[in-house]
Amino acid sequence: MLDVPLAAGKRVPVKVTTEVIGRKGIYVVGDMAYLLDPDGRPYPMLIPVAQQQGILAANNILRRIVGQPQQPFRYSDRGTMATIGRSRAVAFLFNRVQVSGYFAWIVWLGLHLLTLMGFRNRLAVALNWVWNYWTYDRSVRVILERSSTPETEAHDDPLRRVA
Repeated sequence: MLDVPLAAGKRVPVKVTTEVIGRKGIYVVGDMAYLLDPDGRPYPMLIPVAQQQGILAANNILRRIVGQPQQPFRYSDRGTMATIGRSRAVAFLFNRVQVSGYFAWIVWLGLHLLTLMGFRNRLAVALNWVWNYWTYDRSVRVILERSSTPETEAHDDPLRRVA
């Protein structure tokens, strides 16, 4: 729709200001934006990158309106975290501090709650997590897929639990 040549992954090439190359006043952020980092690699399609690009794009639009120069994108990598089981996680905070186990899980929970907007959202998520933790409720994680293996064809139900 923008009539611009697309980059790898059908992403829209943007300037360091997140403005579309060749389309003044149009900004693209997140998974659709193709922007190279200082090492010449495209930024990954991750939520922290998209959030920071979105904030920059909004600020650059406001700067454009009042006639100020736009700012370039500078990604601040705060690290990586992942849960790896019940009460366990791994984290590499700010790409400097490695933590794992129960402490990393608590850090993961806390940081995810802090990034939610609004007290009501935080409370609802926290209560859901507590309920799921104490009741061992895994219904949210159940994935059903149709299978055609000989083992499943022998059963009446072609759906099987993968989670």
